[in-house]
Amino acid sequence: MTIKKMVVTALIAGSLTACAHTSDHKVNMRAASVQQLGAYEWQLVEATDRHGRPLANFKTNSALKLSFAGQRLNVSGGCNSIGSAYQLSGQDMQIQAPMSTMMACAPDVMAQDAAIIAFMNGQKLHAGLLNTENAQNDQPQLWIENRRGEHLLWRGVPTATAQYGQPTVVFWEISPQTQTCQTDNGAAQCLKVREVFYNDQGVKVKTGVWRNFAGTIDGWQFNPAENQVLRLNVYEVKPAGAADDATASQYVYKLDQIIERSVVNSSKSRHK
Repeated sequence: MTIKKMVVTALIAGSLTACAHTSDHKVNMRAASVQQLGAYEWQLVEATDRHGRPLANFKTNSALKLSFAGQRLNVSGGCNSIGSAYQLSGQDMQIQAPMSTMMACAPDVMAQDAAIIAFMNGQKLHAGLLNTENAQNDQPQLWIENRRGEHLLWRGVPTATAQYGQPTVVFWEISPQTQTCQTDNGAAQCLKVREVFYNDQGVKVKTGVWRNFAGTIDGWQFNPAENQVLRLNVYEVKPAGAADDATASQYVYKLDQIIERSVVNSSKSRHK
């Protein structure tokens, strides 16, 4: 089957001048560069309206993450992957019409997707790095405000690429069934995974054999009610002072995107 392509969600463009804040309070911030934005993965900390009240449909302890690559941004951690082109000029961030995958999830998760799209809404946002103590270390804070005075506050965590270098991209199918396995810490429930291979046209051409996986996938949570195919970035990490050979390497697995997902019969997804 072919990899589902993103579809464009057409949204109305708006405008906001750099000084036209409608929020009831001002913030002390400085302009961010494209390089600074791209060096971090931004985790949502706060979503409030102009009066400081929580925005409807943004979940408490939201898993939403914002990332930048060149002149594109991407929001993940909800149901769908949401992306857009953007342009940065000082503290103005012009967002183009967002694009989204079209997968169905729980209503509250879908509502959060709709809320983040509505927040961006193809408009010019006011954005910058807060001038706080954390701005000088590895956890800068990114403030983004729309023309209604609503704002999203994001905390930056260095990207895996910044920490480990360029990744290898792999596709894994994740079974809804787990498997009891032995690890260094004793018996555990391991994921059952197999590699999936696609040709240049995005057509699935081959799958590997099922195997147990005792590690973790950053940015992803196991769902026993779904069969999923994930696109992963795999980073090789060599311990300090280790010899330059594969046996000394460790690996970090990070979710890039859920490529396929389908609901399975609950009677078939029991742990073995």
